[in-house]
Amino acid sequence: QRFLDAPDFAEERYWVNFPKFDENSQAMSDTWGVEGYKWLRKNWDDDHKIYPRYWNDPRFGIARKGVPVVGVTWYEANAYCKWLQEHWRELPEMEQNPELDPLKIKLRLPTEAEWVAAAGGDDPLERFPWDKDGEVTSKEKEILRRANVRESGVGRTTPVWAYPLGKSPHEVWDMGGNVWEWQANYYDSDYDRLGLRGGAFDYDLDSARVASRSIHSPLNPWDYNGFRVAAPFSLASEL
Repeated sequence: QRFLDAPDFAEERYWVNFPKFDENSQAMSDTWGVEGYKWLRKNWDDDHKIYPRYWNDPRFGIARKGVPVVGVTWYEANAYCKWLQEHWRELPEMEQNPELDPLKIKLRLPTEAEWVAAAGGDDPLERFPWDKDGEVTSKEKEILRRANVRESGVGRTTPVWAYPLGKSPHEVWDMGGNVWEWQANYYDSDYDRLGLRGGAFDYDLDSARVASRSIHSPLNPWDYNGFRVAAPFSLASEL
């Protein structure tokens, strides 16, 4: 909401030169150039704003504080990361994370490799983000205590703090279920669609496994797509 309300929401610098990462989460030599800004100008309203597709939906939008924002394209998620980076010193997150110096790190979407590391790894392939080393949750009842998936019967997003038992070994919350999370990297070597991780409220419980992946065009604004912001420098130093 604060990004949408900001007077500099539509400034070109937030919507250009998103970093490119290949299917192996490796940085590529070029960037996304002006593609994000071209999309913004094509779709903005009279106030030069674009609201998430479900912003006014009582199930998913602004009326439900504390749930992941959904209905955002990959471009919008990236632009928010750049805006957050520039305004970091003005925001309460800086007080809560004083070790994150915006001059030394780049706030952005995580790559799949970074996301998997934060989730505790994908070995064995059956493990969920909350599973301890060498363990795999097998009972559906226990999975549903830890993640919002189709079998939960909730039918919509839940607050990001709703499943404390679902946090990863690295203390990262809500990585299984709730919403698919946009990743920074391409899904495969076709280089036309992006990867997503984590599963969602309307996908079955298998989608919440760490190894599960999804794929979308950067333009897709569905109600099960969200994102999280990563600080890769901090992540690498802690893991």
